[in-house]
Amino acid sequence: MPSPREIPASVGRRSPEGLVDEPPPPGQEAIVMAALAIGIVLMGIQLWLLTVALDLYLAGKGDQVWGPALVSAAIFLGGLMMTRLLNEPEDSP
Repeated sequence: MPSPREIPASVGRRSPEGLVDEPPPPGQEAIVMAALAIGIVLMGIQLWLLTVALDLYLAGKGDQVWGPALVSAAIFLGGLMMTRLLNEPEDSP
């Protein structure tokens, strides 16, 4: 059985011919890295909000829990929408 390093990255995935060998357009890597950084920051904020909501709940302040929990849910739904947008096929002219 080949080691994971010997298996090509495209095994098990379909990719259009010709696109695998082309380098990404200039600036594409910076955009991806910026999106990744924003995603990581939003995940940190979401975790903090959930921690605050749990702390409020355990302190007996159940009426104040909904604010941080709803903001955290909005961040989660925004992440789902971004994932859906990134997975849509591009329209080629």
